[in-house]
Amino acid sequence: MVMHKPHISKAKAAEVERLTELVGRYNVIGLARISKVPAKALHGLRDTLRGDVVITMSKKKLILKAFEAAGKNNLQHLAEEIDGITALLFTDMNPIKLAQFLESKAVKGPAKPGDIAPMEIIVKAGDTKIAPGPIISELNQNLKAPTMIKNGTVHIRNDTVTHKVGDLIDAKQAQLLARLGVEPMTIKLDFYSAWEDGEIIPEAVLHLDMEEILGNVQLAASQALNLALGIGMITSETVEPMIAKAYRSAVAVALELPIIIPDLVDQYLAKATRIANAVNASALGLEVAPVVEESAAEPEKEEEKEEEEEPAGLGALFG
Repeated sequence: MVMHKPHISKAKAAEVERLTELVGRYNVIGLARISKVPAKALHGLRDTLRGDVVITMSKKKLILKAFEAAGKNNLQHLAEEIDGITALLFTDMNPIKLAQFLESKAVKGPAKPGDIAPMEIIVKAGDTKIAPGPIISELNQNLKAPTMIKNGTVHIRNDTVTHKVGDLIDAKQAQLLARLGVEPMTIKLDFYSAWEDGEIIPEAVLHLDMEEILGNVQLAASQALNLALGIGMITSETVEPMIAKAYRSAVAVALELPIIIPDLVDQYLAKATRIANAVNASALGLEVAPVVEESAAEPEKEEEKEEEEEPAGLGALFG
C-alpha cells in the first residue's frame, strides 16, 4: 500500500518559510495577546516599533512547524504557551526592556462589551454636545447619569460614577461611554511570554517592578554595610566610616586625659564652657540643660568636619 504525505498548500508552505526565516534572524521571540487591541492601535504600534520589533500573526500549527524547522532549542515549549489571539514579536531587544517599552506605549481607548472596569469610571458634568432625544433616558437608565437640556444640547448635571473597579461593562453602557468620549480602557500589547537563546521567560519576570527591585537592592546594601561596620569587617566601603568612628573615639578619650593636645583646643574650650554653664545653673538653682556631645548629636556633620581634621588629629594623639 502506498502512503501519501498530507498535502500542504503553497500558501501554507510559504508562511512556514517566512516564519522560519524570522526565527533564524532574531534572538528573542515573544508572545502578546491582542484580543483587546483595536486594529488601528495595532497598526500604530507596528509603525512605532518598526526597525526594532517585527509583529506578525499566524496559525498555531504553522507556527509550530516553523519553530520545529528552525531547530532552535526549546522553541516548541514557547509554541505550547500560545493562548488566545496572539501576535508573535521578533526582536533583538532585551525582553524585559521590550516589556517596559510596550508598557510606555499604552494608550487610552473606549470600552468594549464585556470589558471589566479597570478603575472607577466617572462621567464628568457638562455639555455632551448631543442633541436631545432618546439619549436622555438611555443615560439615566444605563449610566444613572442625571441630565438636563441647556442651549439645545444634553448636559450631565453632576459628576457621576458609572462603574466601580471590577464592574462589568455591558454593550449599551460601552456604546454610551464611547458617545460621551469616555475612554476607560488601557490599550497595549499584553506581552506574556518570551523565548531568548533557549530560555523561556515567564510573564512574572517580564513585568518585574524595576523600582521595587532597585529599592530592595539599596536596602540590602545599607543593611550589609551596617552589619560589616558592626562586626568590624574592613572593606573598601567600610574603611572610611571605621576610621572616622575610631577618630571620634580617640578624641573622646583624649578629652578625658590630663593632657593638652593643640589640635583639640576648640573642643577643650567647648567642653569647659558646657561644664561651666552647668555649674553656674546649678549654683543659681536654675534648670540644667542636658549636655549633648556634638559628636553624638550630629554624627554626620561631625564626621565631615573630623574627616578634614583627621590626619593632624590622629598624628597628635599617637605621636
